[in-house]
Amino acid sequence: MRLRWIVLILSFLILFFIGVSLYARVLAMRLLRQQRALVHFYADALRYAAQAPEECLRDFLWSYLFPDKQAVSQLFIVPLVLTSEKGKVISHNLHELEKKLPTSSTLEDYLPFLHADTLAFPPVVVRFAEGRYLKIYYGEPLILRQLRWMPIVSSGLVFLAGIIGLFFLYTAYRYRQDKLWVGLARETAHQLGTPLSGLVGAVEILKDSPHLLPQMLPLMESDLKRLTEISDRFSKIGSAPFLTPQPILPLVQEVVAYFQAKVPSTVELQVLAPPEVNPSLPINKILIKWVIENLIRNSLDALPPEGGKVIVRLTMRRHELWIDVEDTGKGIPASQWEVVFRPGFSTKSRGWGIGLSLSRRIIEEYHKGEIFVHRSEIGKGTVIRIRLPLRRRLLLLPKVWRSIYVRLNRLLRTS
Repeated sequence: MRLRWIVLILSFLILFFIGVSLYARVLAMRLLRQQRALVHFYADALRYAAQAPEECLRDFLWSYLFPDKQAVSQLFIVPLVLTSEKGKVISHNLHELEKKLPTSSTLEDYLPFLHADTLAFPPVVVRFAEGRYLKIYYGEPLILRQLRWMPIVSSGLVFLAGIIGLFFLYTAYRYRQDKLWVGLARETAHQLGTPLSGLVGAVEILKDSPHLLPQMLPLMESDLKRLTEISDRFSKIGSAPFLTPQPILPLVQEVVAYFQAKVPSTVELQVLAPPEVNPSLPINKILIKWVIENLIRNSLDALPPEGGKVIVRLTMRRHELWIDVEDTGKGIPASQWEVVFRPGFSTKSRGWGIGLSLSRRIIEEYHKGEIFVHRSEIGKGTVIRIRLPLRRRLLLLPKVWRSIYVRLNRLLRTS
C-alpha cells in the first residue's frame, strides 16, 4: 500500500483528535461556568430561604434546598456538600453520583467524592444574621468528567475504524497487485510465445533444409526484433520512462499496418486522420505502441464472426490530441465502463485482464493523459478514447489532485 495513503489517514486522525479535544475543552469551560453560576444561585436561594417568612416557602422547596437520598434533587447536577460553620455535613447530593458513601458525617470523608481541589473550586460561603453561615463545597459535574474522556474515546473509535479501513485497503491492494503480477506474467509468456514459436519453427525447417536460410533469415530477424520490443516494453513497467517529443501518427499507422497484414478480409481496419493532424507529443514510443496494440486487439476480439470495422481516429483539440479506437463489436455494459480497467477483469474466456489495466497506467501515470470508455452500446460497438496533452501541463498539479481531476472528468462524461 502506498505510503501517502497511510500518511493521509494518520494526519486525518491527528487532526480529528486535536479538533475534538479543542471542542470538548470549549464545551467543558462553558459547562463549568454554568455550574459555578448554579452553585452561586443555590447559595442565594439558601440565603433567601433563611431570611424569608416561613409562610412564603412551600414544603417541597426545602427538598430542593436540602437534597438527600429521598429528595428529588436531580436539578443539582453539580456534586455538592453543604456544611455548617462547625464543618458538620448538613446535606449532600453525592448519592446521585457515587454508590459507596462513607458512613461518617465529617467533611474530610466526603471531599474525595467531589473529585475537586478547593483551590480550583473554592467553597461558597452563605452568611446569615447573627454571624451564622453555611459553606457549599462543590466539584466537577459528573457529565464534565465524562466529557473529558470524549476526545480519547471518539478518537480511539475513529483510530480503530482507520486501522480496519487500512487493513481492508491493504488487503484489496495486495489482491489487485497479485492479480496484476499474475496477469503480467501470463501476458509476458503470451507475447513471447508467438515470436519464439516462429524461431523454433524456423530452426526445425533449417535442420531439414539448410538451403532455405536466405528465405528464412528475414522472418527470423523479424521475430528477434519482436522479442527485443517485448523485452523493452516489460522492462519499462514500474519505472518512469523517458519521454521525447515525436509525431504520433506514424506510430499509429505502423501498428495498424501490423494488424492489417493479419486480419481476415471480412475485417476493415483503418486509420482516419486529417492531413494537419500530426503533432509532436512528449511520449515514449514503445509504450504508446503497446497501448494502441492492446486497444486494437481488444476491438478485433470483440467483433462478431462475420467481421466488422475497427477505426483508429485522430482528432486535434486546442491543448490535446484524441485517439479514438472504434469498433462495431458486441459493446460494453455501462456498469462495466470503469471495471474493464481493473487488473484481472476480462470478458474473454482465456483473457487475463491485464491489457487495459497496463494501458491506463501507461497513459495516466506516465503520459499524464487519460483513457476511458467514451461510448458503447450493446450489439453496436465501443469507442475507447485516449487524451494526450500536447504539453505536460498537468504536471503543475500534485499527483493526488491530478487523479481527482482525471476521474471527475470521466465521471461527468459517463453520467
